Amino acid sequence: MNSKGFILKILAVFFSLSLKAQYSEVGVFGGGTNFIGDVGDYGFHLPKDFSAGIFYRYNFNRHWAIRVQGTYGRIRNADSLSDFADRLNRNLSFESEIWEGYAALEFNFLEFEPGTKRNHTPYVMGGFGMFSFNPITEYQGEMYELRELGTEGQNSRATNKGFYAEASSFFIFGMGYKWAIGDFTSIGFEATFRSTNTDYLDDVSGKYADPDAIELAHGEVAAALSDRSLSQNNTENNYRGNPDTDDWYIFTGITIQFKFGELYEKCTNFIR
Repeated sequence: MNSKGFILKILAVFFSLSLKAQYSEVGVFGGGTNFIGDVGDYGFHLPKDFSAGIFYRYNFNRHWAIRVQGTYGRIRNADSLSDFADRLNRNLSFESEIWEGYAALEFNFLEFEPGTKRNHTPYVMGGFGMFSFNPITEYQGEMYELRELGTEGQNSRATNKGFYAEASSFFIFGMGYKWAIGDFTSIGFEATFRSTNTDYLDDVSGKYADPDAIELAHGEVAAALSDRSLSQNNTENNYRGNPDTDDWYIFTGITIQFKFGELYEKCTNFIR
């Protein structure tokens, strides 16, 4: 064997080993949602609503993968659920649909591949995504979209602020555990946390604005929803929320994924 043939053989073996265990997966996610922001109880509690999504995962090897996912969910919270007196008095509530997409890098702590003895592992993930939202609330038996009501004086003489955007971005990180239940199928449980770049998921961020200016610009309902305090003591220019921290939301649930497209077999056949 000449030197050129030897080098090509070495490269072929190296290439085949590098592709070993590369495969794709498609999967579904379903679970519950939590919200952490200016409205409602604070911290991690039992999920208040639901979420569902689909994803594609490309496994570079048995430790590293990239995942792309699209998810629909609903989030909600209410000051009436809080243990803090100031939130109970503020008396705000909201709910919102979430449509999101993200890409994340995953790391398996143990080697993992369905159809082998390496059939379970804890994992972590981190990435970036985009989402849309639309906070609404109930008032006198009707549901109202809060964004265009300018409840903090947006688009009125009370402030120089415009309406907040209907979409934003987030950084996602999470953790989970997955098990193979066959040669091509695995299940998992995970919790994923999103640090968003908006403080208006719940329509609350800054200060109370002049209710007369809000009513003039957006109507009586807007003025009423801007301040629903149980005891109203001249709240204008007092803080309605905390503008120094953005909102978070959390999806917790189960995954089912199906393995396909092993490149190792294709590469081996090509080399032969």
